[in-house]
Amino acid sequence: MKAAGIVNYATELDNPQLAEVAAAIGLWARRVERPGDLEDALKSAFAHEGPALVEVMTARQELSVPPAITVEQAKGFTLYAIRTILSGRGEELLDLVTTNVARRILH
Repeated sequence: MKAAGIVNYATELDNPQLAEVAAAIGLWARRVERPGDLEDALKSAFAHEGPALVEVMTARQELSVPPAITVEQAKGFTLYAIRTILSGRGEELLDLVTTNVARRILH
């Protein structure tokens, strides 16, 4: 959506913990909140006989960055940034930059 210049609207959801829901109906389930726990959770899920659910928590503002960014995507993202600021949601853009740029520099 951001690469198309679209500002988020009505995307705040109050989801249940899906691993708890899955466990409540008898499925094998794990919730992963730290990157270091992902490998063990996936190994356990694949080793389990039958259905399994691995719920992986990610940063809300984490971007999926393609291997190559087109000019159209860059223009769309610029439009998204301008629209976000003009709509009074500059803190959302700052959060996006902090989540993505700082994380890549520090890791």
